[in-house]
Amino acid sequence: MTRPLSPAADLPPAPAGGLVLRDCAADEADRRRAHALVEETFAAHFGHAHRTYEAWLDHIDGRRLDWSLVWIASLPGGGDTAVLVTRDDRTSMGWISHIGVRQEARGRGIGAHLLRHGFAAYAARGRDTLGLGVDTLNETGALALYEAHGMALHYAVDTWELMLHPQG
Repeated sequence: MTRPLSPAADLPPAPAGGLVLRDCAADEADRRRAHALVEETFAAHFGHAHRTYEAWLDHIDGRRLDWSLVWIASLPGGGDTAVLVTRDDRTSMGWISHIGVRQEARGRGIGAHLLRHGFAAYAARGRDTLGLGVDTLNETGALALYEAHGMALHYAVDTWELMLHPQG
């Protein structure tokens, strides 16, 4: 899915309910926490493969990632509740690779806040488009969230899975 961006229209959202965002630029512990949040919030998603921190860094090319574009969201008394992992190394658009909210914190607008934060961050960087991939059948309501915030289909891929019996 993609969405056009505008510096005039995509301003940073005001945090609600005491929500605080911090980026992962300076602290290795925050990078490890971002990994843990991705693992937790994506564990039930189609195609998710558990990865150790080191394997995850390799998978996301984390040694070259701009960690100032990765944010952890925290709530007072609730600790770290969500993560937004983005990258700005694509030619055509900025990219959201992961946006995940812990199950007990869903439905409070945290995902919407992170999404709007991403729009504002990339509009401020001069990007005119932001994209992401989504499993349209996931049960978290992600597709509806993205559509409600102006994202639209860029292209679709049908994925099929065939389970083989170990005995043939």
